[in-house]
Amino acid sequence: MIDLLKTLIDWEAQPRRAVETGTAIIASGEPTGLIFCLEAGQARDGDGLAYAAGDMLLVCEALALESYRTPVEATAPCQLVAIRQDVLEAGLKRGGRLVWPLSRSIASDITRRRLAG
Repeated sequence: MIDLLKTLIDWEAQPRRAVETGTAIIASGEPTGLIFCLEAGQARDGDGLAYAAGDMLLVCEALALESYRTPVEATAPCQLVAIRQDVLEAGLKRGGRLVWPLSRSIASDITRRRLAG
């Protein structure tokens, strides 16, 4: 996923965040204005899903909701890239004007089904 993002946005210009083991990366209720990509380390979300280097954290929730519902915690020291949602949107729109709304629609459907159980 990181390789695709690097073609869409200025990867090196994105802010980084270091997180220690046991620290929350995303808290339930936190606004989805930032989308996190795990550059190094490991994390686990509140549903038990594990994340490793190269994974985007809760990308469907980030695109579908105003705030995250599922918390994510570092299970090892992590290096994260924090991508503002408007930066991702601008990058995706370069692929065509329907890419962003279609991405959000798909993410919304996936999130709705996942949260319904």
